[in-house]
Amino acid sequence: MPTACESCSHPLAAGELVCRNCGALVYHRELNQLAGEAMRLEAANPAAAAMVWRRMLDLLPPDSAQYQQIYQRLGALAAGWSPAASGAAEGQQAPRPVRPPDPLGVALMKTVGSMLASIVLYYFVYFRSWPLAIAFVVLMLIHEMGHVLAMRYYGLSASPPIFIPFIGALINLRQAPPNALVEAVVGIGGPLLGTIGAVACYLVSIRMTGQLELALKYASFLGLFLNLFNLLPVPPLDGGRVTAAISPWLWIVGLVGLGLLLVQDLWASGGGIGVFILLMILFYALPRVRMTLRARGTHHPYYQISRRASWTMAALYIGLTVFLSGFMYWTGALGKVFLKS
Repeated sequence: MPTACESCSHPLAAGELVCRNCGALVYHRELNQLAGEAMRLEAANPAAAAMVWRRMLDLLPPDSAQYQQIYQRLGALAAGWSPAASGAAEGQQAPRPVRPPDPLGVALMKTVGSMLASIVLYYFVYFRSWPLAIAFVVLMLIHEMGHVLAMRYYGLSASPPIFIPFIGALINLRQAPPNALVEAVVGIGGPLLGTIGAVACYLVSIRMTGQLELALKYASFLGLFLNLFNLLPVPPLDGGRVTAAISPWLWIVGLVGLGLLLVQDLWASGGGIGVFILLMILFYALPRVRMTLRARGTHHPYYQISRRASWTMAALYIGLTVFLSGFMYWTGALGKVFLKS
């Protein structure tokens, strides 16, 4: 470590990263060299570039703007961003500028409008039951709000929940998570709150009678199924985000499961919206899986989280999967009654 600031010659204490006299970064020359090296590596070897960016974090104070910019860049690289893919020029400071959140009124209009459109279409195309259509869409909203709460907790910018009829709902994360643990917490927030909503829907149905009881029970069954499906360990599904904090190698299991579901759907129906959704998931999954596993997954700084955090996410993931499977098995036969009535 330098003993005096190169800018003002003021003596430096051991471990200082910023000069107390002039405010200059102690390692500014080394930081500039590392930044140049990382930018040259990004297009050809994103994993190696990330390792260089990670070395720079040790030379910067955590509360500095430079530290936060590099932290975001590491998250963007881990999520699949590259200068070649985005057309970014060398020396560009931020790979993914963070968009400000929508005004509350605009966000509500987008969410409520897409919800109403979905309810109407689900009623006329599938359910022919207003209580079922409404309950199903509300359960999807509860699932998405689980993601929203986690994103707000970490201060991540995202779009409001948007409902796409016959596909589901989505939130566009406008800011890359800083590490796999944050991504996992955001990922499991949806299935966790969604499961609570589906169970609550079932408990409410017990106190109802007639078609309303059957509608709520079937909506609960659908909610449980959708939350369980979302826990399939392959990105961009929630399970893929959660298992990023456990081991990205679990994505191989998810890809196998996705392939089996695709074959089963093709065998049963020969095509349709289910096959389209599975193919779309596969299309988005393969680039990230290939890039991450090629870089040997957990060796990437993005995936270097504490063992305790990794085991905690594993316990939550397994526990939620087991609970969903058991509760769905218990209520599945009740849900089928509605289809026969």
